[in-house]
Amino acid sequence: MPAGVVLLIVIGALIIAMLVSADSTLRKSEGKPHNAAWRTELAQRVASVSDFLHLTSPRRGIDSAMGRSDEKGPSLDELLAQQAAVTGAAVATGEAGGTTDSTELAALKPVIRTPTPDSPLRIWVGGDSVSQVYGQQLVKSAEATGLFKGTLDGRVSTGLAVPSYFNWPLHLAKDVVPVTEPNQFDVMVTLFGANDGQNIQMDDGTVLQRFSPEWYTEYQNRVGKTMDLLKSPTNDRIVLWTAPPPMGPTTRTHGMDRIGWIGWTEAQKRPWVHFVDTWPFFSDSNLQFQHSLPNADGTVRGMRQKDDIHFSDVGGTRLGWVALDDLKAYIDLSASKTQPKPSEIAPPDIKERSEVPENMPGAV
Repeated sequence: MPAGVVLLIVIGALIIAMLVSADSTLRKSEGKPHNAAWRTELAQRVASVSDFLHLTSPRRGIDSAMGRSDEKGPSLDELLAQQAAVTGAAVATGEAGGTTDSTELAALKPVIRTPTPDSPLRIWVGGDSVSQVYGQQLVKSAEATGLFKGTLDGRVSTGLAVPSYFNWPLHLAKDVVPVTEPNQFDVMVTLFGANDGQNIQMDDGTVLQRFSPEWYTEYQNRVGKTMDLLKSPTNDRIVLWTAPPPMGPTTRTHGMDRIGWIGWTEAQKRPWVHFVDTWPFFSDSNLQFQHSLPNADGTVRGMRQKDDIHFSDVGGTRLGWVALDDLKAYIDLSASKTQPKPSEIAPPDIKERSEVPENMPGAV
């Protein structure tokens, strides 16, 4: 086949691929901080042509099957109201029904049944791609105790900032803790953030620049109300809200300290949410990012994959045991069949922080 014909075929294939993926390209362009206006305008024009030719239909069908959609679903407030209407419980809020007294908040601490090998607790782990290895290793360790049965639900490139790509609150309310089965899980573990340090586009088209005051207000609202969505109406579920870890200095994943601070702040208002602080376990004594660190046995191991974003199996196991240790404040795990090995956990002097700052020196 002549080289010219091959070149035309390649160019044609690239153009078709561009048109088929036009919606996705537009979403990414609109979400990027400081993106040039001409790029967004070009993406909008390509999307319009693709819609006119109906070339986006196959891609939208795939996206729909994976939970991705451009269609506006119910708002977080509507999802919470729907839950309350079915369960008869008051809408969960970070104000704990209007009370802010620390004693009264402590009294609202979830009551989780004591698990046994014959009656294990049901644990769900989900979130963005960073949650995947963490979830795999957490569930592996949890099931090894004989006291848990796990479910994994990690979704690549997702978060709370772009629900048009994947609507986590809707998925949680519809598929994970539906009002018809509100007690499906005893423990829920989340990890969001790696994809959320970007602009947020509101329903009216307004774009909130990342980390602006308006962005903070909106993202904090989404985090808090997602936590509310996960509250058991009978107060027998604990939610472990895991902060994103520090990212390597050469990555383009920014603001994990700020996103972690928002999660910590909102968790303090909600007795059914426990914040898991990842930062000290993946940094040095000065709380600066480290790719490799020693475990309790003294052996230095790689905690992250080559991208300095995702966990290695070793890092995922390390964090998994942190989460399981945190659960001891809510659940009697004395019947566990296993205990962590020194090669799997952080040195004993590394602890979660009692207070999480908004900005970490040196963080990307």
